[in-house]
Amino acid sequence: MKHRRWVVARTALATTELAAFQTMNALLHLPMQQITLDSRSGVSKLSLQSTYYVKLFPGKGTRLKFYLGISRYQREVHNLQYFQKLGLKTPRLIAHGHDSRWGQLSRAALVTLEVENALDLEKLLASGALYNAGAAGARKILAELAKAARQLHADGFYHQDLKARNILVRTGDSEPELFFFDCPSGHHPPRFMLRRGIIRDLAHLEEDLRGHVRRVDLLYMYKQYRDCEKLAPCDKALARDVLAYYRQRRMTRKRRLREERKHQASAG
Repeated sequence: MKHRRWVVARTALATTELAAFQTMNALLHLPMQQITLDSRSGVSKLSLQSTYYVKLFPGKGTRLKFYLGISRYQREVHNLQYFQKLGLKTPRLIAHGHDSRWGQLSRAALVTLEVENALDLEKLLASGALYNAGAAGARKILAELAKAARQLHADGFYHQDLKARNILVRTGDSEPELFFFDCPSGHHPPRFMLRRGIIRDLAHLEEDLRGHVRRVDLLYMYKQYRDCEKLAPCDKALARDVLAYYRQRRMTRKRRLREERKHQASAG
């Protein structure tokens, strides 16, 4: 038994573009430029009157995940909508839908509108443009990033891929705007598992920002995240765990055991 679902935000489209989004088949037959591709999904750029990004999920996945609403496609749509409910900005969702057969997802697609005059944070950092407006301008962007992360974590949400490449930044005469996208794995874990997720989210950000952001500005960002003027012992403990995350992952098992023995000896 086949089932198809296709939702289009018609009010967001120009009249001349409606036919292109009439069905998933019509959309996928249009000429597009491939941007990324892996075994689980691929992103293509569609240039019409406006520019769109089409993310296709060709993988079948499992019936159980599809029934539970936690397939990669379903969670990505849900998380985009969740970010919007929290007040975080995302690329506008234009269309999304799926085809399934006997309760098993066969393909799915998600279309977002291009955020004009925006650059992903990874490219912004690599180009050195973060400090184009001086330290004050950089701190505005870092403060927005810190507040968004704090808001997600305060609501019990673990992003799981909170990296610079998944955040768009738009700067101009007004305050900087951040847009969050590409979050198919984010979820609300049990409370006892949330701290580990928070450490990983912050470690991803720290790893991406290190070498591009001054240490004093990283400290400023962390204070914004913790919403404090001075770090308390619990703030420092979390920071130590974040800084240790990648360092521990890079260690071989033998080196890790050697470091643990050294630490035990010095403590004794």
